[in-house]
Amino acid sequence: MSSAAPLRICLATVHQNRRFIPLALLYIKAYLVEHDLCAFEAVDIAEFVPDATANEIVERILRQSPDVVGLSCYVWNITVLMEASRRIKALRPDTVIVLGGPEVGPVAASVLRRYPDIDIIVKSEGEIPFSELVDRWNRRAGVSDVKGICFRDGASIVDTGEAPPLMDLNHLSSPHLVEYANHHDRIVCIETQRGCVFKCNFCFYNKDLSIRNRRFDLDRVKQEILFWLERDVYEIYLMDPVFNLYAERTKDICRFVAEHNTRRVRFHAEVWAEFIDEELAALMRDAHFTFLEVGLQTTDTTALATVERRLKMEKFLKGIGYLKQYKLDFELQLIYGLPGETMSSFRKSLEFAVSLDPPDLAVYPLMVLPGTELWRKADLIGLKFDAEPPYYVRSHSSMTEDEIAYGWKIVSALRRLGDSKAMRLLGREDGVSFSDVVDSWIAWEPQQGEAPIVEQVDRFLSHFCGEHHIPPGFYQQFAAREFTE
Repeated sequence: MSSAAPLRICLATVHQNRRFIPLALLYIKAYLVEHDLCAFEAVDIAEFVPDATANEIVERILRQSPDVVGLSCYVWNITVLMEASRRIKALRPDTVIVLGGPEVGPVAASVLRRYPDIDIIVKSEGEIPFSELVDRWNRRAGVSDVKGICFRDGASIVDTGEAPPLMDLNHLSSPHLVEYANHHDRIVCIETQRGCVFKCNFCFYNKDLSIRNRRFDLDRVKQEILFWLERDVYEIYLMDPVFNLYAERTKDICRFVAEHNTRRVRFHAEVWAEFIDEELAALMRDAHFTFLEVGLQTTDTTALATVERRLKMEKFLKGIGYLKQYKLDFELQLIYGLPGETMSSFRKSLEFAVSLDPPDLAVYPLMVLPGTELWRKADLIGLKFDAEPPYYVRSHSSMTEDEIAYGWKIVSALRRLGDSKAMRLLGREDGVSFSDVVDSWIAWEPQQGEAPIVEQVDRFLSHFCGEHHIPPGFYQQFAAREFTE
């Protein structure tokens, strides 16, 4: 690191979806610039598409000869970013490499031990610790007094303890009232709150902080939304863990959006169905929410208890009913492989989900993410999972490795068939379930070669209906329209 010239910083990440803005990096840049720790042009933000190679990442990052490289690490990008770090250090040994993000923060010391090219890891929320690091570097001071980091000191690894949680989120500079990056035709991510009050063991939304949920000032949220409603963006994603956690606040936001969204910009959020009432559903329709994520995860009481997930069925069903009544597009999500679940109980969860006839149905294999409660208690409950990202489940006391492997086939089948109305209707025939349709497809499909999906589905329906003595014509005609569109 230079001892005289102003500090040059490159903040970088590899996106899961290339349209998303790099919100975490924008928060950091905004804080550094607005607190006069760096000039605007001294903080370079480098974004990479999902299939970027390590060489492409290194070439772009080193283009501005940064003194410090900050990498935002997630389960989908950690492998390529670690390789890029190794190459950066080989080419520019004096470059300081700092990591942050949920993939590394909870296991900071072990990451430093495994990857000798990494200098520092910010363990939790990054804005304050990273700004304090920059302050120390600007003053040519040591970093050992910066809370919330783990760093390499010669042959030793030093953990400075936990940073005090930021109680007032409004202390953070807004990354939304100045264009810190190119947002044209992109998905703008806005937080109205941070953290989660729930304790689902598979999730890291609570960030492992002592205070589980904090909210940005409502006027600030409205100003940020309005800023982007007046610009050419593809979508606004209100990326709270549970957007509708506070009913009246959520309704206030939706009324504001409905009033000002004259250009009909798309909105996207994650919601709990239990907290949806008719008024909120109507407001979300008026605000132009075009996609909602609804996590069901499982209906099995043993699995729910094991992962400390709550499900209030009567309220859940009412909420789903209101979403459908107001024609809101939503994806109903299940997790395959939760500890406590069996093949039989998963099928019951799947049948229940299909019975609700959601616009979209998705099943995701369980990932045992670092820092989650499942990760901590894996040995205690006999939970086995891959040691490398993305840490997919392998087995547990109620599912064998073969049953978990079969789950991947279910996931694949549902990506092709899960949203088909024809297949859902077929699963309501006497003596037939939707799970039977899926199982039959899994057994039948591998022998079908590379024919177009519409042809495969037509032949499958002839096969399945023949086996179950069901006239196939209606289903073939219905499916032909679905899979051709």
